[in-house]
Amino acid sequence: MTANGIIVLDKPAGISSNRAMGRLKKLLGVSKMGFLGTLDPLADGVLPVFVGKATRLIHAFEGGEKTYRVSLKLGIRTDTFDAEGKVVETREPGGLTAAELRAAILGFEGTMEQETPSFSAAKFGGTPGYKLAREGREVPRRTRTVRFREMAVEEVRLPAATFRVTCSAGAYMRRLAEDIGLRTGVGAHVTALRRISCGRLFTLEISTTLEGIEEGLRKGETGFLRDPSAFMADHLPLTIEKDAEEKLRNGQPIPLEAEGVAPATRIMALRAGGTLVAVGEAVLSQRKSLIFQPKKVLL
Repeated sequence: MTANGIIVLDKPAGISSNRAMGRLKKLLGVSKMGFLGTLDPLADGVLPVFVGKATRLIHAFEGGEKTYRVSLKLGIRTDTFDAEGKVVETREPGGLTAAELRAAILGFEGTMEQETPSFSAAKFGGTPGYKLAREGREVPRRTRTVRFREMAVEEVRLPAATFRVTCSAGAYMRRLAEDIGLRTGVGAHVTALRRISCGRLFTLEISTTLEGIEEGLRKGETGFLRDPSAFMADHLPLTIEKDAEEKLRNGQPIPLEAEGVAPATRIMALRAGGTLVAVGEAVLSQRKSLIFQPKKVLL
């Protein structure tokens, strides 16, 4: 099938993001795909998948906040900071109270420097950290500024707890669990991780499972493949005619006649039927007239 659009996939636990995308490629018969925000095999939940020419828009959605539900277990540390890793330390967490654990979790709310886990997709000299770690090679230390906000402890049943957190892009939940364990003095690791949202518009409420996509295809339904314009609420919609579409296809700007549009306004050009053609912004031409300058053309 000819497919261009975005699938909000509810990735199952137990497979990597790349493997989940590989299954989608086979289901749809499409070779060109990409996704936003890698999920570990242990994790499940929202994985936005960009199909066909929509892959050109991935950059437009990078940097958004993400929301997770994190389950951790105290008393055991692993080399990967999750249940799939090798146990490196065990301690008796019996002396820790539920109130102390809640305080330790909520104490991470705010902005801080977080060290990237050795077992991560972050690249060092072109090689992912997890490959270096698996080969027993030293993984360089790297930190980044992250923000954790709206942290809420949902359940504590010692030695386990589940909490919800909204965080900045690039924050690692496995590292957060490791740091919580270190703060309590007894160690901890992630036992389950579910991404509830990726950005403001990619949410579980509109997600589809691989099984749901298979069933939809058997019925000839493709509603799971959404036009990218549905996720670009921060772009001013501009309906264009065929002659303007041809200019945009060739990378040429088109005049803007809309009132109240200021330079630098982000714009999405749409066909009359609502299909996204191009994204760009309003700029002033050399003649001081306002034009739409395309940055990415989809069709």
